[in-house]
Amino acid sequence: MHAREHVQLAAYLAIHAPAYLRGRVTYSPTALEQYWIASKCRLDRWGIRLKTHSQLLETGSVSDLPRFWNAARPVIEEILVSDILTRVWISICVAHDRIQMKNVAEPVARSVFLGHMEARNRALNLLLHGRGLEATMMVPLNRLRRRSERWTDMLLGYIAADTDVNSFGFDQERVREFGNDIRSERGSSHKTASWTLLLESAIEAFGTQLVNEPANADMNRDIAGAVMNTFGTELFDQNTLINPMWEARIVNLADDAQRLVEQLLTTNDPVLKRKQQQRARWSSPRM
Repeated sequence: MHAREHVQLAAYLAIHAPAYLRGRVTYSPTALEQYWIASKCRLDRWGIRLKTHSQLLETGSVSDLPRFWNAARPVIEEILVSDILTRVWISICVAHDRIQMKNVAEPVARSVFLGHMEARNRALNLLLHGRGLEATMMVPLNRLRRRSERWTDMLLGYIAADTDVNSFGFDQERVREFGNDIRSERGSSHKTASWTLLLESAIEAFGTQLVNEPANADMNRDIAGAVMNTFGTELFDQNTLINPMWEARIVNLADDAQRLVEQLLTTNDPVLKRKQQQRARWSSPRM
């Protein structure tokens, strides 16, 4: 899964989740845990890749620098673009906990959010101080940074219309302005049109400007699946425009179920039981 699809998921959540969370919503601890694990794994990968690219840029020959920057670009783009979903998601989790008067989703989302902020700072620091970055790459990456920041503030405006989440945006005043505009245009009849327009805008804004090969396609898929699982399937049941991610989620659930069935039906002893038997034999006194 590409990070550009995370923007589409973030747009859907920003429009539909605030009203959905005001109902009787149950959360999935397992999905939250999966979100944390997948996000932490991706953060670790980013850290390793950024450190490696930084070392190569410091020690590599001048002729190799363009190649090193081309290798670093997918990671930097993924950090910048997926930051949109990270910030929208923590805002959704904050809204959920406040509406439900609980403290279950926000701590997990905040941990990931803080790690993403650190990764973003490291990526921007690499852009500022890395050797040999040409304008042909610097300009589009900086444009991508600004576009991601504006999209984040715009989407947070939908959530800020109900819950104070301005602090998760890049420009709090801009988030408030978006929130005021959205609040004045509230109406269930506008939701489908707003979502469709946002989806088309997201595809146009992030569809062709990014490298095609994502840095962490597997973790991006797992994160999206965990997000879609956290607050129940009803939030996504009635929408057909998000089917590609939904189908990926169904495939993951089917794979998990198949592995569980295979484990239950196996004729061999469970691994744990075999280990216990082996330990019993090893611990028995010698004759």
